[in-house]
Amino acid sequence: MKKIIFTFALFTAITPMVFSQVEPVPASIPTIAPPSQNIEFVQFTKKTHDFGNIKQGVPVSFTFEYKNVGTKSITIDNVNASCGCTTPNWKGGEYKVGETGQITATFNAASKGFFSKVVTVSTSEGPITLTIQGTVMDETEYNAWKKLKDEQDAKLKAEQEAFAKTKEGKKAAKLAAKKAKADAKAAAKKAKADAKAAKK
Repeated sequence: MKKIIFTFALFTAITPMVFSQVEPVPASIPTIAPPSQNIEFVQFTKKTHDFGNIKQGVPVSFTFEYKNVGTKSITIDNVNASCGCTTPNWKGGEYKVGETGQITATFNAASKGFFSKVVTVSTSEGPITLTIQGTVMDETEYNAWKKLKDEQDAKLKAEQEAFAKTKEGKKAAKLAAKKAKADAKAAAKKAKADAKAAKK
């Protein structure tokens, strides 16, 4: 009997000590999913522009155009160029569905040779990279190239005008006009469908 009483007393004394050493399990913190992004919502008409040959010391500019083709508003937060030789001109802020905007990149053409400059556009849907490129020539090189190009362009224009007067040329012109009309009709149909989808 004494043995039973002793065992019970020992169990009673140890039990609180054991449970007191068990650390409480912290409550789980619910994770919040980040807002979804879709970079395709910011649609640029083109993301790369090639100036071709340009004259040294004469700045050149190109305007990139974009449109919000998504299902929610987007924001243009920042625009940075890869070097000081390129200056972006842009308007930030919110663009609602269907709204358009422009970013103009100006290159100073200070140094001779090939160039390829990157303009990074930071948006609410993620970053977008635009590129301008070309070749800078000094004045003598550029003038010689321009003279040759103008002569070639004039020759090509004369050949095209002569061809347009022939039977084959008239037929080709008629087909081209027909294709242009069909393309314009298809573009208008697509624009109408896009506008309808954006309203949903």
